[in-house]
Amino acid sequence: MVSVMMPVLAPQPVYFREAVSSLLSQTLTDIELIIVEDPSETSAEQVIAELADPRIRYFRNPKRTSLVDQRNQALSEARAEFVACLDADDVALPERLQKQLEYMTDRGNVDVLGSQLLIIDAGGADIGYRAYPTSHEAIVKAMCEYNAIAQPSVMCRRRVMIECGGYQYRTYPVNEDYELWSRLVLRGARFANHPEPLLRYRIHAEGTKATMMRRMLHATIDVKKQFWVNRMTTRGRLRYWGEHVLLVLPSSWIFRLFALTQYQSVPASPKAEVGHEER
Repeated sequence: MVSVMMPVLAPQPVYFREAVSSLLSQTLTDIELIIVEDPSETSAEQVIAELADPRIRYFRNPKRTSLVDQRNQALSEARAEFVACLDADDVALPERLQKQLEYMTDRGNVDVLGSQLLIIDAGGADIGYRAYPTSHEAIVKAMCEYNAIAQPSVMCRRRVMIECGGYQYRTYPVNEDYELWSRLVLRGARFANHPEPLLRYRIHAEGTKATMMRRMLHATIDVKKQFWVNRMTTRGRLRYWGEHVLLVLPSSWIFRLFALTQYQSVPASPKAEVGHEER
């Protein structure tokens, strides 16, 4: 029913095992997990062998390619109508794939579906929450300011990804998803975010989220310049130029400011930002 795509490079053994196990224990069992690993000093091979699940399809490249190439390789291997993403250090909640599949089956006009996020620390403790708009209109409006679809939470129709040429952004080794969603908006694809948090999104010192903030900021500015600068509101333009100012700060400061402004404290009953579900 669903092909899950996971690119891997230098996996942290504990986080990687948790990520894979969270998929193998989903309430939706009719899945395949496509792991595409580029070589590094550490390998995912031992963990995969220990888990020994026939739903895992493992590909190890003989030499380093790129994150874009890994994602496209996984997409080309996918056999299901629906494809989902998960990073090798995040954790999918048990009903994630079932709830997303039901959502997309009920709403045949939705092409790309994300979700709300629970933010966890290196030890797996909940430290925050990030809410995203739920309706297509609200998502497109928000895209002028920030990436309103969290890639590790995404489920989408494979056909839509293939027809648009998959991932193409190579200017920076990050934010390839923001460029893809922006390109899909122009092609008329329909977006939504599930109103529930379906992913535990890990923040840790070794992760891309922490170590590549400056590149991520450069990439964000670049994608906005390509797709969104002429559609920005005054607030969006202020944010756009504020991001240029942030580039002069140390990466550690950028990351702290990002965390302070983007992640909320965990509420008792997390709810998405105001917006209606796509019908």
